Amino acid sequence: MGDPNERQTEVERFEDRAPEVPAVIEPNEFITVIERLSRMDNIPVDKIEQLFKMKQAEDDRTAKREFNAAFTRAQAKIELVVAEQENIQTKSKYADLKAVLLKAKPVYTAEGFSLMYYPLKSSRETHQGVGVDIIHSGGHTEKRDGEFAIQTTGIAGKAMMTQIHGEGSAFSYARRYLTCMIWNIPTGDDDDGNAAGGKVEEFITKEQVAELTKLIKAFPDGGTEFLAWAKVETVDTITAGPEHKRILQALKDIQKGQK
Repeated sequence: MGDPNERQTEVERFEDRAPEVPAVIEPNEFITVIERLSRMDNIPVDKIEQLFKMKQAEDDRTAKREFNAAFTRAQAKIELVVAEQENIQTKSKYADLKAVLLKAKPVYTAEGFSLMYYPLKSSRETHQGVGVDIIHSGGHTEKRDGEFAIQTTGIAGKAMMTQIHGEGSAFSYARRYLTCMIWNIPTGDDDDGNAAGGKVEEFITKEQVAELTKLIKAFPDGGTEFLAWAKVETVDTITAGPEHKRILQALKDIQKGQK
C-alpha cells in the first residue's frame, strides 16, 4: 500500500496549503489573502467564492452597525419643529417642509445620511405613491414609502388647484410626512405642543367618531373626498386634540355654507 498522503485529492491538498482565513477580514488582510491565493496552482473556484461571500457579509454587518449608531445619534439631536404656517381653511397651524428641513437636515447630514425621494405607482386612484431611500455614507441603505392623496378641491368641493399642482402638493406633503416619520420629529401641531413632554397620542372617543361619521356621511360621495382632503384613512384613526378640532370645525363650516 502506498502512502495515504499520495491519494489526497486536489481539494485536500489545497486545504492543506490554503492560508488561514480570520473570522473578520479587514480590507488590507483580504487583499493579502487574495494575492496569496492567486499565486497557488489548482485553486478551487468555490473556495474563492466562499471567501468573497464571507467578506461581503461582514461588510454588510459593519455598515448596518454604523447606520444604526449614526441614526440613534441623529435622532437624539433633532428637536421639536414649531408649527408656524397658517391653514386658512381649517383655521389651524402646521409645520411646512422648509421648517422641518431647517431643523433636521443639518443634523442628519452631519451623521452621514442623505434622503432620496422618488415617485411610485399608487394602488389607489387620486393618490401619489412616494418612496425614500435613507442612504448612509457607511454603505447601508433602507427604504420607506407611502401613498398620499392628490387634493385639487377645497373642503367645500370647489376647485383650488390643477392636477399638476395637486400632484406637486402631495409630493411636498409626502416629503414632510416621511421626513418626520423617519426621524420621529414632533412638529408642535401633533398634540398641541406637548410632544416634547412625552405625551402619548390618543384617538378620539366612540362618541366623537359617531358625531363625525354622521356629518361626513352626509356628503354625496359618502365623505371619500373629505377624508382624502383631511389626510385620514378612516374616522376612527383621527387623533384627539388639534386634528379632531380641525376636522370638526371644517365640517361645521361646510354645513353653514350649505344652509
